[in-house]
Amino acid sequence: MPSQPKNLDWIRSVDPKNLPTDFGHRLYQCLQDLTTNDNVVAQQGNFSLDGNPTAPPQPQALNMVPHPQGVQYQIQHEGEFYQGINYEIDMTAQGQTHTFDVGSSRNGVLPVGPVTASYQVRARYPNGKSGNAVAFSQPVRGASVSQVTLLPSQGAGTTRPSQPPGFGGPYRSSNGAPPVRRTK
Repeated sequence: MPSQPKNLDWIRSVDPKNLPTDFGHRLYQCLQDLTTNDNVVAQQGNFSLDGNPTAPPQPQALNMVPHPQGVQYQIQHEGEFYQGINYEIDMTAQGQTHTFDVGSSRNGVLPVGPVTASYQVRARYPNGKSGNAVAFSQPVRGASVSQVTLLPSQGAGTTRPSQPPGFGGPYRSSNGAPPVRRTK
């Protein structure tokens, strides 16, 4: 539905040489409607109206275990955040860092082979800045086991741990209200 701010047509019809006494009030109503509509769109679409989206809160922990094809990761993220959150895992080995964009999944396998590396994770929104990194406590050697027990699911997107896909909403919070947005 298109935005229909109050008094917009009336403001267009006003002669600037003969402003009515209620012009200021009607102009204020129109601008207030435009601001309200912008804020609703920003909240529903997870946009930043000033063009500088803030990073989501950092994850609480990153767990890494060996897997036959590399390493398995588990990202614990219990913060309040909006849909569209993505994760990047940085792997540092032999003086080089490689970044894996793992999307919204908080569980998965990185096919790194038999390499010993350090790992850290960052959360970000699309087209936004990454938050602070959270590192795993020790280096892990990939592909060093023949069998593995999968780590418990942490969900994806706005779902909670062990919750099936599709049950998350437009945001995740502890009190049911949208998370408070930080500016810059």
